[in-house]
Amino acid sequence: MIRQSSIFVVVAVIMLFTANVMAEIGDSCFADANVAVNNKSFGQAEIILLNHLQHEEKDTEARFLLARVLSWQQKWPEALKQFDVLLEEQPNSADFLLARANTFEWTGQRKQALQDLEKARELAPDYSELWQSEITILMRDSDMASHRQAKALANEARQQFPDIDWNSLLIAEDTEMIDNNKYTAEVLYGHDELTNNRSPWEIVSAKLAMQTPAKHFAHVQLDSIERFELDDWQIGGSYALPLAESWSLYAGATYSPTHKVIANSMLQTRISKSFPTGLNLHAGISHARYSDTSSQQLYLTGEYYWSEFRVSYTYRLIDVLNAGTGENHNIQFNKFYSSVNMIGASFAAGEDVEFDGSSDPPISDVLTLSIFGRHMFQPQWSLIYSFTYHQQGDFYNRNGFVLGIKFDF
Repeated sequence: MIRQSSIFVVVAVIMLFTANVMAEIGDSCFADANVAVNNKSFGQAEIILLNHLQHEEKDTEARFLLARVLSWQQKWPEALKQFDVLLEEQPNSADFLLARANTFEWTGQRKQALQDLEKARELAPDYSELWQSEITILMRDSDMASHRQAKALANEARQQFPDIDWNSLLIAEDTEMIDNNKYTAEVLYGHDELTNNRSPWEIVSAKLAMQTPAKHFAHVQLDSIERFELDDWQIGGSYALPLAESWSLYAGATYSPTHKVIANSMLQTRISKSFPTGLNLHAGISHARYSDTSSQQLYLTGEYYWSEFRVSYTYRLIDVLNAGTGENHNIQFNKFYSSVNMIGASFAAGEDVEFDGSSDPPISDVLTLSIFGRHMFQPQWSLIYSFTYHQQGDFYNRNGFVLGIKFDF
């Protein structure tokens, strides 16, 4: 019995010694990796940490450092794999979510970065760096909806962290311009079914848009249109430029060499004024010339943004040669559920004209209901959609959809 007890004691001492040695080796490896990181020798740190994790794969601290080291070397797919392993073990770690969000942002996956930061902020609302990172990423986006979301988030943060200068963060990011022109390409297909034995409508559209670092915007567009069993096509474009800090001017035009139903030519212009409160006002006019008639329109729009929402109202007055005058009203509501994703609904009622190729197109009461949106399903790729019900007096009802793909580059 004495001999058995002695053996147990010896084994326990050996196990304790081994554990202490392994712990010291682990601490030494981690310390060596940190020294390499401090010296910007990220490749050396990677080798040390990979060798260590072959023997101590459950060392979370070492794996977390390895994930960041890989990210700093722009080995982003490898870094994301390490973050995934860490978050499988600790899905509620705000630190892991913050670090992965930074990597997503560096790879251009802004949507995923914001999702991680939003989750982390819910888990750790007192972690001010999460708020700062989310606001910074939102302000880097050229989309004004993202800027409004960032400012709404900053207003919340001021209540929780009054000692941080949130205004300077917003100003610093807001004045940071994009370095190069940004381009988008869209391809759309639309189909409408009409009642009263009228043939369906169809449209195929291709669009290329550009935004410059100085926030000038331009686009060109080519449309193939079928209405009332008549085929048309048109080319169009627009240009918008800032006039001052809060003013902008927009001008657009289309031309159709066929113009069986659509306008032979159309010119429109709009001036806009934005306010710091989230209010924007627009006023515009347009002139369209058809084969046997012409039209003039005046429209006034007010829109208001708050948090992730937008509401707008548009009054439109239209005067058509040989047809008369009509006016209508449109209300829209939008929800931005990320910096690039949006869903909305609109309601329009009043009077309008349906140009059918005749010299005296009918003017009648109209009612339009629509649901529309934009959803990014892959980095740079978005789905565009709308579903519309339109009632054109007693002439017909029209039910249709538009589906499209948008690519950012």
